[in-house]
Amino acid sequence: MRRRICVLFMIAVLVWPSAALAADYMVNINVVRQEDGTTCGELWYNNQIIWRLAILADGAKPVSAFHSAKTTFIAPDLVDGLFMIKVE
Repeated sequence: MRRRICVLFMIAVLVWPSAALAADYMVNINVVRQEDGTTCGELWYNNQIIWRLAILADGAKPVSAFHSAKTTFIAPDLVDGLFMIKVE
């Protein structure tokens, strides 16, 4: 079951951009892995950012003073031996 869901997700990811371009939608999904271990994903529509998701590495905190309201930060961390996910 899990394999089928992954296959369907990958097919949707590969097919959606071509269908969006054919329909003249300006949809763009970017996923970038940075040097510090942070993974950032962005959803763009008509050249405007709709949502940005940043998955930070190992309990890191965002240090930028110009924090965007459209950015969701997810930081995994270990606290007292328990795995925690902090969402900001």
